[in-house]
Amino acid sequence: MPGISARGLSHEGRRQLAVNLTRVLALHRSILDAYIIEFFTDNLWDTLPCSWQEALDGLNPPQLATMLLGMPGEGEVVRYRSVWPLTLLALKSTACALAFTRTPGFQTASEFLENPSQSSRLTAPFRKHVRPKKQHEIRRLGELVKKLSDFTGCTQVVDVGSGQGHLSRFMALGLGLMVKSIEGDQRLVERAQRLDQELLQALEKEEKRNPQICAAGATASGAGPPAATESGCPSGPPGPGEPCGGLLQPGSTACPTGGDAYSTGPAAVPSGAGFPC
Repeated sequence: MPGISARGLSHEGRRQLAVNLTRVLALHRSILDAYIIEFFTDNLWDTLPCSWQEALDGLNPPQLATMLLGMPGEGEVVRYRSVWPLTLLALKSTACALAFTRTPGFQTASEFLENPSQSSRLTAPFRKHVRPKKQHEIRRLGELVKKLSDFTGCTQVVDVGSGQGHLSRFMALGLGLMVKSIEGDQRLVERAQRLDQELLQALEKEEKRNPQICAAGATASGAGPPAATESGCPSGPPGPGEPCGGLLQPGSTACPTGGDAYSTGPAAVPSGAGFPC
């Protein structure tokens, strides 16, 4: 399936593509919003039109993939066991026409030129246990959230469905945002908490090796709960090796990652510690 690329479309072309995608998604929302398991647990098969059931019943997965997803090449003919209803054929044709290409139409991102497995724009602690694709995603999305937070004056970010907390950790300890993570899978929560501890330990070691990495401007004073004031990196990507000045002030608390209604992450960070972005 060749697919289309939005890169070659004009502004009006992209707007029309978005309109078409929205229409198709709205028309078939009941199918698209369902998980595969729900076809069995909620008996969603019976919600399909009878003509679709007759056409699809009895096909094995490879046959379904070929008939629903495969587009015939030049000179090839797709043979159907029975006559498919026009609505099903229309959905197939529409999906093929609106599908995005799976072939990259651009060169390797500059951050992976030196090492295809490690983003040069993330420090080692934020790359650990994170695949290259995810590294790219958390950096781009984290920087976008940071810019939007600065622009709107937002002081707190909620990461719903935070998984293992990679994005939350980068936003909290890499960009200085105050982040609350919510995750319903207890296994992911526990995994996120372990990664939190690893990152905090690395943070403490980095502070000992380079105590000047964060020129802390505030000092902890008095009793009571620790201050929660945090200041992040300036808007936009920093230069190589440029630290986040005052990323976590002395006595500040780490925004928990991997937390849900019953579990939260670590609540203490070595004073004056911080990572380069």
